[in-house]
Amino acid sequence: MIALISDIHGNIDALNAVLADIEKQKINTIWCLGDIVGYGAEPSQCIEIIRRRCDHVVLGNHDMLTTDDGDLTYLSDHVRAGILFARKKINSEHLSWLKSLPLSHMENPVTLVHASLYHPEGFSYLDSDLEARLHFQSQETPFCFIGHTHVPMISVENGNAIEWKDFGNQAILLDKSMKCSVNVGSVGQPRDQDSRACYVVYEPSNYSIQIKRVEYDFHVAQNRILDAGLPQINAARLSVGR
Repeated sequence: MIALISDIHGNIDALNAVLADIEKQKINTIWCLGDIVGYGAEPSQCIEIIRRRCDHVVLGNHDMLTTDDGDLTYLSDHVRAGILFARKKINSEHLSWLKSLPLSHMENPVTLVHASLYHPEGFSYLDSDLEARLHFQSQETPFCFIGHTHVPMISVENGNAIEWKDFGNQAILLDKSMKCSVNVGSVGQPRDQDSRACYVVYEPSNYSIQIKRVEYDFHVAQNRILDAGLPQINAARLSVGR
């Protein structure tokens, strides 16, 4: 089995809870789909853990923005604050590691990318039929795992149609004859109105996936954010999952 995690966003408390759940299930392989930093108060700790624990990691947009000194005035205040905080907190070794991350990684029959395989450096949101069609045109493997929207969702290219599916509570068998994109949700900042940390387990032997939700003390994470002087909205949204 393989655990797929994404969008940690400096939330060390959520990350530790998810890793403990992964260990409890005796899963030894972890793939990370990016956005390790941003929004949260512990970017350096999260980078160090991801470096140590994950077999494959791809670059997220917050990770990319943290690696340069480019202009951030076009970003929302609360987004910009998280990037500037990460730039200040991470060391040169962590910065070099972030810069080394690929935009995508193929591990047939799976591809990993943070947002979309259609111009992955643009980090568009795969949340519409049009974006899904563009993505599937660039998807060379049957399955692709993504993050970015912070909302777990499955999209399938079925002939000329795009089908969207929720996970539900049971394991789902993927059909290798149709291209499928699986959004694994967010560890550190869920946005599907569920405050629990979220990740996905993939079983390569039968192409099954199952969503996992993990309780953690988001109050501790909120206090870390506020104590770090980060925007209040970055803390408040953790309790409502949006």
